[in-house]
Formats: sequence, structure tokens, C-alpha cells
Amino acid sequence: MAMRIALTLVLVSSLVGCGDDSPAEDDVTDDVETDGGRDRDGGSGDGGTPASCGDLMCEGAETCSSCEADCGECPEPVITECNDGIDNDGDGLVDWQMDVGCWSEADATEAAGPRGDENGFTTFDLDADSQLVYVSNEGDDANDGLTPETAVATPQRGAELVRDGFPDFLLFRRGDSWRGMTLGDGRVARRFKSGRDAEHRLVVGSYGDSTERPRFEVDTHFFDDDGNGRSFLAFVGLAFVSYPKIPGDPDFDGASGGAIRVVGAESRDILLEDNYVEYGEFVLQNATDLEVRHNVVWRSYHVGTCAYNADGSPNLNGSSEFRPSGIFAGGVDGLVIEGNVWDENGYNPDVAEACATIYNHDLYLSGNDRLVVRDNLILRASSIGLKMAANSTGASQDILIENNLFAEGEIGLGMGGNDDSEYRFVDARVLHNVFTDIGRVPPTMRNLSWFLGLQDNDGTEVRGNLLVNQREDANGFGIHLASGSMRNVTLVDNVIEGIDRRAIWIEPEGSWDGIRVTGNRVVSATDTACLITHEGDFGAVTYADGAYASGAAADERFCVDGARMSFDDWVSASGETGASESPEASPDPGRNLDGYASHLGIGSTIGDFAAAARQQSRHAYRPELTAPNANNWIRAGYGVAPR
Repeated sequence: MAMRIALTLVLVSSLVGCGDDSPAEDDVTDDVETDGGRDRDGGSGDGGTPASCGDLMCEGAETCSSCEADCGECPEPVITECNDGIDNDGDGLVDWQMDVGCWSEADATEAAGPRGDENGFTTFDLDADSQLVYVSNEGDDANDGLTPETAVATPQRGAELVRDGFPDFLLFRRGDSWRGMTLGDGRVARRFKSGRDAEHRLVVGSYGDSTERPRFEVDTHFFDDDGNGRSFLAFVGLAFVSYPKIPGDPDFDGASGGAIRVVGAESRDILLEDNYVEYGEFVLQNATDLEVRHNVVWRSYHVGTCAYNADGSPNLNGSSEFRPSGIFAGGVDGLVIEGNVWDENGYNPDVAEACATIYNHDLYLSGNDRLVVRDNLILRASSIGLKMAANSTGASQDILIENNLFAEGEIGLGMGGNDDSEYRFVDARVLHNVFTDIGRVPPTMRNLSWFLGLQDNDGTEVRGNLLVNQREDANGFGIHLASGSMRNVTLVDNVIEGIDRRAIWIEPEGSWDGIRVTGNRVVSATDTACLITHEGDFGAVTYADGAYASGAAADERFCVDGARMSFDDWVSASGETGASESPEASPDPGRNLDGYASHLGIGSTIGDFAAAARQQSRHAYRPELTAPNANNWIRAGYGVAPR
């Protein structure tokens, strides 16, 4: 395929120019990786020279390109296989603009590699019989679609030209947009096709000089298997905006829209990566081996969620008629949700009658097995950041919830509710997550601040989590274990600081067995907090090696069956061994996403951070805006080691 590609010189992420990272706080180690070279001007507020340029201090939003006087000259660009104007791998595709083996212009090689070598993204190589079909706004459906110069015009025609059962590529030109178009006109056409196997997917992706995702303004799902088995697909680098939900749009109804729907029991091996979804949601049910990676999902909502009492006052629970969330996944065997941004899902504060409710969440996951939820930003949910349900014994098994950042909403992680069957969640691990400011601004206006709650668990480990910054006077807790069934559950090495009410709350019942609470650090400066609240018999619960500090009176720091008591009385009542008072003080407590936004020079609020994180894509990737890096900065304020 003959084509001319403009040579693009870029800075590779391994080069760190002077001034690309904000300075660390004094005497506190901050393990925050930056993008190492992107120009992130913004200190002046108008995209020009930062206001502090010329003070001989390279700080805040200053970079080598925005303020050479403070930060010095930028390093020379590095030329790689993905920006050198050469077809290095001999597939007929040149550089990041065209080669599906390049994750962006910063990729070192045109050949596809493992995700660990591709900045965490999925790349592809052509197979011997792959066919590429191009779609652009300048195309014509009378064309063959086989080159960019002979592109077709509509998604439907492009979908017709790729072949079922083949490792073909349906590529939309970046920067273009389509309104009211999906992969087909009608339910049957939107079911689309399948690839060959897990190593030879049918890929729906993008091409071209722009770094902006191709935009699809939809009033229904762009792809919907409609209960029919579809397999070996990848949807990569696309933007879906539900135009009937755009405030002010002439076709606004506040109800219609979507993104991707996979509900066929025979559907399997489908990848959703690097997509942007606004006002829509992912719906995944009954399928096998699905991956949801590096997407941004913002403000999935539906009008009609407000509810009112008989006297006309707002019912804070809201209406249960419509239940939008950023993702609903139920009955999936093998589901990976990794590295995504979930923000303000379940409501829209800018749309009347699109109220936050107790039924809507950032993520709603029900009855999934082999589930991984890792490295996600889970922000400002309508109610629960991550709602996990299971409606029968053992309905959700083999669960990993790891290194996510939960902020605001009224509940962080809820694993339970909806049913009272015993031992519904089996073999779960909740590891190294950060929870901050849960309930600070509850969208439903209920007075809740619940960080992490578990019910009906069997074989669960809750380890190394950081729970901080609870607002005062809330109906709140840090970690809560309650329900009719609980066995072999361990709470170990968690750090809980700044919780105003019940930091750890255990309510054992007669069938409980093998509960261990050990090695946790619990600190509260208020005079109202119970460091541990225990209500019930101690026989099933072992406490050990806790480190405690409290601003409450010495005889009011622990609570047992409604009575407050001292540290010594707690040890006597609980039998805790190895417990201690007055652990080493945190170096910089109070860190949260407000402070992190200031640290990065992008604002001063969680909203500023979220707005920047929603700009993430493989072509505009900033690692400092990911959960792992934000978590490490917050951890450093509490003396917790980076991950």
C-alpha cells in the first residue's frame, strides 16, 4: 500500500525533561511517574507562558517548552520506528498514523508486542489474510474501502465490508464524526460479526494524523450482540456520545443513547480499550472473557430518576425506574476491568430530573466469576463507587479488587446487599486500594460516608488498603463486616486515618467463623470516633497487633456493645494480642485528590483532577493522571509504601 506519511518527531516517555514533574513535598517521598516530556502548559490559565516564568524556579505547570528560562532547553526528540516515516515491519503500514502495531507516536517499534512493552495498551499485527477497511467523512460508500484514499463514508458500509470469522480491521479516521450511525441500521445489523480466534480478532479501531478519537454520536448502542454469540472482537480508541442526552441538543430527550452491549451467553473474548463514553454505558452480561481497559466513562444518566414525597419534598432515595451506571456487568465468567476512569455516573448535576439515586453507581457488578477490578479511578459516583451484588450462595467467586482509587460518592465499595443468601462472595481479595473523601459531597444528599462494606463473604482477604478523610458528623464507617454469614475473612495491614465515626465495625453473628483483624493502623484525631466498634460475641473474631491513636478521651476510644472504653479495657474485652498505642505520626496527613491536583499544577479540586483524567487516551497519555500514581502520592502522606 503506497502512502505518504508526515514525519512526526516526539519525545518518548523514557525521556524526562526539566520541569515535567511538579516538585515533591519536603521530606516526603512521592512515587509519581510523569509522562516525561509532554508539554503541559497551563499555569497562566490561557495556555501561554506560566505566570511564574522567569523566577528561576522550574515548578508547577512549567515545562522546558513553556519556560526555557526556568527549566532549560528541552531534550532533542527521539526518532523511533513509529515516527520515522519508514515501514519497519514490512506490513505496508507506516508509523503511528497507520500502523496498528503502534500504540501512539511514542511507541518504539511498529511490531505489536506484549502490553507491558506497549505502555499497557493492546497493539496488533496483520495476519496474512487480514483485510483493512477504512471509513472517513470524505469517503464514499461506492468505494471499496481498502485504502484511505478509497475509504467508504458510513459505519454501516464499513461493517458490511469486513468479513465474519476473519482477522480484519475496520478503521475510522481520527478526528471525524458520525451522528445517528452505528455498525448497522437495525437490531440485526448492529449484532455485527466475529473474529477468527483470540489471537486473530476482528478489530474496530482508528487511523490518521489526528490524535482525537473518531466520534460517534449515537441514540442507541453502537454494537449490540442482542443475545447472539459474537466473539474475538476488539473495539479500540473510539468515542461514543449519546447525543439525545447532550444538554441543549435539538434532539435532547435525556433518555436515549448507549455505547457497547454484550449479552449473548455464547459471546466471548471481547476487548473494549481506550474508548471514551459520554452519557452512555457498557452493558455486559452472560459472556466469557471480557476486558474493559483504559476507557473513560462519564455521566451515564437517564432523566426520570428523581422522586418526591407526598408533600413534594425530594425523596433522597430517588426513583428505581431507571438505573444507569457507568457499567453494568452480570453473570460474566472472566471479566477484567483495568485502568479506566469512571466519573459522575448515575446522574447529571446539569440536567433537571437526572437526580443521583441509591440505585445508580459508577460500576454495578452482579454475580461475576474470575473478576479483576484493578487500577481504576472510581470518582464521584451517584451512590456506590463499586457496587457488587450476588443473589445466591457462591454466585460470585474468584474476585480481585486491587489498587483502585475511590473518591467521593457516598459509598466506596459495597460487596453485599440485594439478597441474604449465605456465602455469596467466595475467595475475594481487596488489596492496596485507596479510599478518600467518601461522602464528602454525597450526590443523593443522604448523610452517608461508608468506605468499605462486606456481607456474606467466604475466604476474603482485605489487605493493605488506605482509608482516609471522612467528613465529620456523617453516618459513616471505615470497614464494616455484617451479615448472617461470614467465615475465613481477614482484615490485615490496613491504614485507617481520619475516620470520624466507626473506623472498623464488626457485627458477628452465630454462624461466623475464622475472622481475623490484625496489623491494622487506626488513627483518628476526633473525640467522636470509635477506633473499633464490636457488637456481639468475640468467639469468631481474633484481634491482634493493631496500632491505635485517638483524640477522644482515654476511656472513650473503643466501643463494645454500645459502651465506650479505654485501650486497656478493649484489650481485656477483646483479647487482642500485640496491640499498641500512639503509632508513628503520618508525615503529611490529609492528602487527597484536591491536593494532588495542586501538586500537579492542574487546579485545586477533585473536579480539576477528574477533568484532566477524562482527557486520557493512548495518544495523550499522562501516567500521573492514573490511579497507581495518584494512590502513591496519597500513600506518601500517610507513610505507606508505594505500589
